Amino acid sequence: MILGNEHRAHRLMSAFNLLKKTAWHKAVEGYKPSELKVLFFIRRGAGRDSRGVTVSEISSMMGVTSPTVTPLVRSLEDNGLVIRYNDQEDRRLVRVKLTEEGDALTRKSIKLYTDRFEGLYDYLGDERSDQLADLLELVFQYMEEQKKQINE
Repeated sequence: MILGNEHRAHRLMSAFNLLKKTAWHKAVEGYKPSELKVLFFIRRGAGRDSRGVTVSEISSMMGVTSPTVTPLVRSLEDNGLVIRYNDQEDRRLVRVKLTEEGDALTRKSIKLYTDRFEGLYDYLGDERSDQLADLLELVFQYMEEQKKQINE
C-alpha cells in the first residue's frame, strides 16, 4: 500500500520516465546527442574566432574534460563534419572547424529542436509553458542542491 507522499513521488518518477522514453533529444541523422552538442559548441566558438576552437575550449564550454571531447571530435572528423588542423600561430594548438556538411547538419539540428519546442509551446499555451519552465528550473535547482549535499 502506498502512503502519503509516496504516491506523488512515484507519479513524478513515472512522469520523468515517460519523458525519457519520448527521446525528445534524440539523434539527428544517426548522430548521438553528444556529437550534436559538440557541433553546436564548435559553431558557437567559430562565431567568436574564425580560426576555429580547440578541444579544451569545447570541453570548457560543455563542462566536461578534454578526454571526453576528443573521441567525439575524432568521430565527427571521420564522418566529414569537422576538420582538425594545427594553429598557424601556435603549432601546439589543434583547432577544430565545421565543414560545410557539419554546418548544414548543425543548422538542421537547430531547426528540428526549435520546431520541437515551438510545437510544445503551441500545444501547452502561454500559461502552461511558463509554468513548465518555472517548474523545470525548480527541479534543476533542487537536483543541484541534492548533488551538493551528496558531495559534502
